[in-house]
Amino acid sequence: MPILLAVLSGIACAALTACAIPSMKRLLSKLFISAGRTRAGFAGGRGLVERFLAARRIEAVRVQMTGALLAMSTSVRAGLSLSQAMASAGERTPAPLGDELTRVSGELALGGTMEAALRGLERRIPLPEMRMLVAGLELARSTGASLAPLLDRLAETLRERERLRGQLRAMTAQGRMSGWVVGLVPVALLGVMGIIDPEFVRPLFSTPIGWALLGVAVFLECLGAIAIRAVIRVDL
Repeated sequence: MPILLAVLSGIACAALTACAIPSMKRLLSKLFISAGRTRAGFAGGRGLVERFLAARRIEAVRVQMTGALLAMSTSVRAGLSLSQAMASAGERTPAPLGDELTRVSGELALGGTMEAALRGLERRIPLPEMRMLVAGLELARSTGASLAPLLDRLAETLRERERLRGQLRAMTAQGRMSGWVVGLVPVALLGVMGIIDPEFVRPLFSTPIGWALLGVAVFLECLGAIAIRAVIRVDL
């Protein structure tokens, strides 16, 4: 608890020091005002959780799309229509993509149009891969092209994109590890120094200057983590 209070106090001191910079002062004032509104703060936290869960759901859909496209292609080759192929793929594919395909087939069964159902699917799943699928299906329907080869080509394209993502993750693994090392070494060093010579690090937790230095250190650690994440992040 004393360490936590010291860190929080250091952050507060660093924030007060940064208020001398006009741009930082405006930013901090907005943050303090928004944090002071309890209901708005709870709503913002709930919004962050919802965005996190939505991002996880979208990522799960992206992983499932290749298998679903192959299932639809098999059903189309067996003589089923597109709506029936979607219904069959929805039964074979687990949630969340399976639920979305089942919803599309349900909308069609209730009298909805294929175009409206596909547009709704595209809105609910804002993925480039889903836009490719919807555009390909609409093009095939308008030109009378065979659906099975189109679905096979889309599945192959998505499989290749997934392979490239795996290569990028492998290539950026060193950068991610460097970020963890850079972030954890100062904390570990402070802990070791506290064990070896407690009097040497005591001013950091018992004086206003020490609190300010701790606050600045935490701020720079967060800034470095954000910078490293921006460097190694590659969208494909």
